Amino acid sequence: MDTARTAADSQYWWNTGGRDVSKMLTEANYPEEVQSSFLSFFREVVCPQLGSRPDATSAKSCASWDGNPLEYSFELKNSTKCPAVHLGIDLSQLHPGPADKVNPLSMANAQNVVDSLAGRTPGFDDTWYHALKLWFGQSHLPTSEQQALIAKAGHQTTIGLGFDVYPRISVPGMLPLMAKVYFAPVFTAAAKGITRWQSTRLAIRQLPDIDSQPNILRSLSLIEDYLSDRPTDWEDDARNLATDFVVPRKARLKIYMRHPGQSFDEIWDYYILGGRIPGHEDDKEKFRDLMNLTSCTSSNTEIGKQMQADQSLYTKKTTVIVFSLSGEHPYPSPRLAICPANFAPNDEAIARGLDAWLKKYGWSTGGKSMEERAKNVFTHRKLKEEKGIFTFIGIGRKEDPTKKFLGMQVYMTPELYKIPRLDQ
Repeated sequence: MDTARTAADSQYWWNTGGRDVSKMLTEANYPEEVQSSFLSFFREVVCPQLGSRPDATSAKSCASWDGNPLEYSFELKNSTKCPAVHLGIDLSQLHPGPADKVNPLSMANAQNVVDSLAGRTPGFDDTWYHALKLWFGQSHLPTSEQQALIAKAGHQTTIGLGFDVYPRISVPGMLPLMAKVYFAPVFTAAAKGITRWQSTRLAIRQLPDIDSQPNILRSLSLIEDYLSDRPTDWEDDARNLATDFVVPRKARLKIYMRHPGQSFDEIWDYYILGGRIPGHEDDKEKFRDLMNLTSCTSSNTEIGKQMQADQSLYTKKTTVIVFSLSGEHPYPSPRLAICPANFAPNDEAIARGLDAWLKKYGWSTGGKSMEERAKNVFTHRKLKEEKGIFTFIGIGRKEDPTKKFLGMQVYMTPELYKIPRLDQ
């Protein structure tokens, strides 16, 4: 192993991603001790697992439109005053060395990070992680079969990790974060000859002691019922299944589904599962407004026309609906994630549309605007030059479907495959 090259590559991710995350934590007013703890973890644990810096041989991640493995987000809870920071990382074998090519669907990088979390995060438990890894993992197959699955999938993003950064260190010596894992159902679906949705639902139903979680199974059955009345090809729009690193009785299961439709009313119907999730009508026009303002469109009809006319790279990022299943609630808690870059002319327009929505609905209660925060974090280019930094804007009743409290996540990517910043 070339240890000098490995150290230099790790340093690259620290100089770029680490710098971005540091700026985000500063913009969100995190205490210095929290920033120091999380950034040390990112530098010492995460960066060495990201492999070599971007080059022509790098496989593309599904985490971002340009293929880089990092995605960040600010999370707002009815206010712009104190956003939380989230970091998502694709830890698949995107930068393969000679040994990695033998096992391209390996999850070893992610496992190395998970191993470092045990004993360092409050309430850590990996029961469901191991069960899902056994179901979704295909690295035991011969190299040729793994390569065939990658060809069918069109990518090799097998696994990702997410980190919600807590605003304080609750236990001395522990990391200030909640970790979660994301699995792509596509490889098991291709291996078994089933749809991605079937791969997802069967993964849930084989979890240890899942029968002791009736609310999760009831929520799952509502999604199954809804999709049973839809075209079969909708089942191949399942994108990810995620869960938390906590004991199963406290863990959530998050199902990420792309939406194949074009109109807002079609999207909304999926969001409430055709009326199976009650009590969300008050949110409908707020969501429509968010889509229109951030996409720089004036009507749902205009969005539909632009979707048909715009065949650019950005149309590959379709609307995603996230259903969060937990043992506490008999209904899924839905969240809508829109991709305004499909229609907006540039990132500045998206940020200003978002700020207009936040002001209109009373969320601008202090702190900087989202446009100002984005400009302070991403200095490699100007927001008005083009689009690509903003990926998704997610909104919904994130934790409890029975409460009218809304949360929002503003997802952004550093464009490191397009603009590698190799001089940093």
